[in-house]
Amino acid sequence: MILVVDANHINGTELCSDLEDLLAGLADITLVHGADEAIRAADSIHAAGGFVPLALVDLDFDAHRGADVVIALHAHPHVRNARTVLVTSRASLRDVNKALQLGAVNGMITRPWTNVGLGRLVEAQLATYLVEHAPERLGEFGDLLDDEDLSAALTRVEQQRAAPAIDTAGAHPLLGEPMDDDEMTRRLIELLDRALGHPARMRVGPDTIMIEEGEDVGGIYVVIDGAVRLTSHTQAGHKVMHEESTGAIVGLLSLASHRRALLRCRAVTDVRAIPITLDQLAKALTIEPELGGLLTRILISSLARRLRRSEELQLELDESLAALSEARAQLVAGARFTALGEMAAGMAHELNNPTAALIRSVDHLADDVGAVVDDPSVTAAVQRQLDAPAIPSSELRALRRSIADAVDDRALADRMIGAGVTSTEEALALADADADQLRRLEASTQLAETIRNITGVAGRIQSLVGSLRAYVRGDDGRGDIQPDVEITTGIDDALRMVSHRLDQVEVQRDYEAVPALSARPGALQQVWSNLLINALDAIHDKGQLWVRVRAADAAVMVQVADNGPGIAPNVQSRIFEPRFTTKDGRVQFGLGLGLSISRQIVEEHHGTIDVESRPGHTVFTVVLPVEGVE
Repeated sequence: MILVVDANHINGTELCSDLEDLLAGLADITLVHGADEAIRAADSIHAAGGFVPLALVDLDFDAHRGADVVIALHAHPHVRNARTVLVTSRASLRDVNKALQLGAVNGMITRPWTNVGLGRLVEAQLATYLVEHAPERLGEFGDLLDDEDLSAALTRVEQQRAAPAIDTAGAHPLLGEPMDDDEMTRRLIELLDRALGHPARMRVGPDTIMIEEGEDVGGIYVVIDGAVRLTSHTQAGHKVMHEESTGAIVGLLSLASHRRALLRCRAVTDVRAIPITLDQLAKALTIEPELGGLLTRILISSLARRLRRSEELQLELDESLAALSEARAQLVAGARFTALGEMAAGMAHELNNPTAALIRSVDHLADDVGAVVDDPSVTAAVQRQLDAPAIPSSELRALRRSIADAVDDRALADRMIGAGVTSTEEALALADADADQLRRLEASTQLAETIRNITGVAGRIQSLVGSLRAYVRGDDGRGDIQPDVEITTGIDDALRMVSHRLDQVEVQRDYEAVPALSARPGALQQVWSNLLINALDAIHDKGQLWVRVRAADAAVMVQVADNGPGIAPNVQSRIFEPRFTTKDGRVQFGLGLGLSISRQIVEEHHGTIDVESRPGHTVFTVVLPVEGVE
């Protein structure tokens, strides 16, 4: 009787139909649901004098229930010996691991199956069952098994009858009594001495090549004491493959490659070893049956160590490749930044000269106006507007209302304010004058405003050029030491360098009077730029940014803070490591050199840099001694 255990009777019926066509009446097929029905069916078959050679269990309806069915069948005496096959379309058998560990699963077939594949599986499983449990009934399935398979099955029956009984209570032939590597080596030497009459020992000094890579291996070495190293030749020289993972036997695995040595074996220390030829090894294996099992255990232990070493080498290789990739990216970025620095230096030089000329020209513009305009009032008005301080908005609104009341004309009052009138008396005098005088005064004020705007823009260009030149001078952190470096000047330069990102950022400067430092200004400017850029990255150029400068004991403290998402506590201690970044709130490994370089620069100035962070508030604190570098 063959059991098909399935919850989906459509699938189960299909499988039963294919089995009936395949077996052609050689065995009955029963479709059951779940473990209980399967066990009841097996009990009925056993009571009637029959047996269950094969059970096919469907996993697709519920892998956990399917595994339970397999385990239950394996535990029941009337169906325990049945060959159990899993039927599934799942990509993983993770849920049936327990059944696999118990040896309750004998095969698997995936859905959809083919009739050829199903036939081969059923044939093999039935033959295995009959050989092991009912060899006298092999002839009944002669129509299912071809002559070659039937002959092979009969041969296995004879081999099993002649084989000695296995002592299941004794030690496993591959495991034996628990022994460590040294104990196994000592026992191996004892057996070799007993079988070969104490073969000769040899002693070699350090750096002696015992086996050369690629050469013929005439035997093995059993290392008694000392250390050997296995290396492989590469374009960069000999790469160490194994040393601590070598094991006591050297050369045996080379036999798998037709006696050609896979690796070079070199003595690291004084080595004492037993050379064993292949003929001696064959003789010892014949004389001492225990030697084969012990040799297998030693080789399995050595192979396990070598596999672990191979995994370590693979991890080292992966890490090296990743480091090389990152180094290449850094070199490319470094070359790009070097070129950018050279371009920036050139641009700063080219911009500086015309900007200085523009400022000098503006300085003389007011005088030139007086020389070409034959109206002293115009010259005086222009100069007055250039020298006039800015009036607060509240005072300007009050003045506008006062003038409007005095001249009884709001539009005229607006013109007078625009012309730079600053008192009611001046407004009344101008109201009594002719209209051309007001127009000349408006034009003079506009001219003064234009000159002021040109001066302001030229000054800003000059300031930006100065900041750019300072940054370019110090981009490698090796600029000259200056004894009177103003911290706030460098910070303001750095803020100007990122001004294009500050449109939606509320920047708060809080500077106290602090002493000048002995420092490399360009290098420190790189620190301020890195901290500001990191803060802007954290808030995505939208939010709040604080820069504080405070005096400390013989030192200056600078803090750069933001209201971004913060840095997770478990990574705060790592953010100063090279190639470690926390962009967008995520921990990433990339170029991430800004904070690492910043820490290096600060430490070269004998200072400290720290971070405190929580959601909504991150602050980097730099403390620099006044006498930082010499």
